[in-house]
Amino acid sequence: MLGLVRDILFFATFGTSLIGEAFLLAFTIPNLFRRMLGEGTLSSAFIPVFANLQKPDSTVSEWKLLNQVVSRLFLFLGVLSALVALFSLASYQFNFFQTPKWHEAISLNGITFFYVIFICASAILVGALNVKKSFLAGAFSPVILNVFMILALFYVGIANRFDFSVCATILSFSVVLAGILQLFLPWYELHKRFHWKWNFNFSRSAELSEVGSLFWVGAFGAAIGQINILVSRMLAYLLDDQGAVSYLYMSARLVELPLGVFAIALSTILFPRMSSSLGKGDIKGYKSSFFRGLRMITMLTIPSAIGLFLVGDLVIKTLFEWKEFGGENVSMASEVLAIVAWTIPLYALSTFIIKSFHSQKNMKVPLQAAFISLLVNLVASLLLMKAYGVIGLAWANLFAAFFQFFYLCLKNDDLSVGSFISQNQLCAHKILLASLCMYVVVFYGKKITGFGDGKLALLAQLSVLIIGGMVSYFLPLILSKFYLSEGKPLLFRANRK
Repeated sequence: MLGLVRDILFFATFGTSLIGEAFLLAFTIPNLFRRMLGEGTLSSAFIPVFANLQKPDSTVSEWKLLNQVVSRLFLFLGVLSALVALFSLASYQFNFFQTPKWHEAISLNGITFFYVIFICASAILVGALNVKKSFLAGAFSPVILNVFMILALFYVGIANRFDFSVCATILSFSVVLAGILQLFLPWYELHKRFHWKWNFNFSRSAELSEVGSLFWVGAFGAAIGQINILVSRMLAYLLDDQGAVSYLYMSARLVELPLGVFAIALSTILFPRMSSSLGKGDIKGYKSSFFRGLRMITMLTIPSAIGLFLVGDLVIKTLFEWKEFGGENVSMASEVLAIVAWTIPLYALSTFIIKSFHSQKNMKVPLQAAFISLLVNLVASLLLMKAYGVIGLAWANLFAAFFQFFYLCLKNDDLSVGSFISQNQLCAHKILLASLCMYVVVFYGKKITGFGDGKLALLAQLSVLIIGGMVSYFLPLILSKFYLSEGKPLLFRANRK
C-alpha cells in the first residue's frame, strides 16, 4: 500500500516527463542487482545451506557462513558501486551521451547504484532470520524504502515545486539513505535475538563452496530474468512515444501489489520449510508445503488478474490522475495494464515453482526457463514494438511469462495433469469456476454502477465492484468445499481466523 502511495506521488510530481523516465531507468539497474544478488539467487543458494547448519551435529557455525557470504558481498558491491559512480561522473562531466534522456539516466544511476550494497547485504541477513522463523525485519524492509521516497517526493513535488532534475537527485539520495536503514534493521535483530557478531571473514569452507556452486548456476537464471525487465524498459526508452517507460513501470507496480502481498509472501514463508523438509528427507512434508503454496497462490492471483483487467482503468483514474498525470496518460496506461494484468498468476506461480527447484538445489531448470522467457520477450518485443509501440512490449511480456510458466510446469516432476484437478493438490477447476462467476458479476456490474467521474464517485464504484467481486468469487469456493489446506475447507479456515 505504501508502494502505491509512493507511485501516486511520483507520477503526480514527474508525470511522464523525460527526467521521471530517466529516474525509473536508473532505479531499474540497482534493482536488477538487488533481485539477482540479494532477494534472488544468492538468497536462494544461501538459505538451504544455512538451514542445514541448524542441525545439532553440524561441524561449522551458521554464523561463520553468514559472515563469509556478507563479507564477500560488501567487497564486491563496494568496488562495483565505486566504479559505476566514477563512470557516471565522467560521462556527465565529458558528455559521453549526447541524448539528454540518456545523459540524465546515467547521472542518476551513479547515485542510486550505491543502494545495492545495503539492500543485498540486508536480504542475506533477512534470509538468515527467515530460517530462524523471524519475519518482521524482512516484512518491514520495503516499508522503510517507501517511507523515505514518500517523504522525499512530498518535499520536492508537493510542498515545493523544484526543478525536475533537483527532484530526481534528491529522490535518488533518499533511496540510498533508506538502504542504510534497511541493512541496520535485520543486523540489529540478528545481534539482539541470536547474538550474531559481525566480523570480516574471507576464509573458505565446504559450506561456502556449496553456496557458491548453487549461486553461479542460478545467478545466470536470475540475471536473465532481470535483464528481461531491463530489455523491456530500454526498448520502451528507445520509443519515440513519451511515457512508454512510465506506462510499463506503472503496470508492473500494480501487478506487484498482489504478487508481493500473496505470492512473494507465501514463497518467503514456505521456501525455508520446503528446504528444511528436504534436508530431513521428509518428502511428504515437502509436497504438502509445495501444493499448499501453489493452491493458495492460484486462488488469490487469478481473481487479482481478472480484477485489474476489468477495472484497471478505474484504479488508474482513482489513484494516479493527479497534477502532471492527465487524461491521455490514463488512457494509455489502462491499455497497457489490461494486457499486463494477465501476467499476475503466471509470474506468481513461476516464482513459487522456482523456489521449489531452489529448495531441491536445482538451479539449472530455472536458468533454462529464464533463458526461454528472455528469448521470447526479445523476439516478440522487436517484432511488435515497431507496429504497436508500448502495447506491443506489453504483449511480449505476457508471452514471455506464459512460456516461462509452461516450461517450469513441464520440468517439475510433482506436477501432472491430475495435479490441476486433484482436491488435495491444485484444485484448479473450482478456482476457474469461481473466477468465471466473478468475471460475469464485475463485467456487468461495471456497466450499471457508473456514479460519475469525480474521485469519490470512482472510489464508490470501485468499492461496490470489489465487494461484489469478492462475494461472487469466494461464495462458489465455499459452496464447492474448496480446500485451502489439506482436509480443511476454505470456510473452516476463515472461521478459525
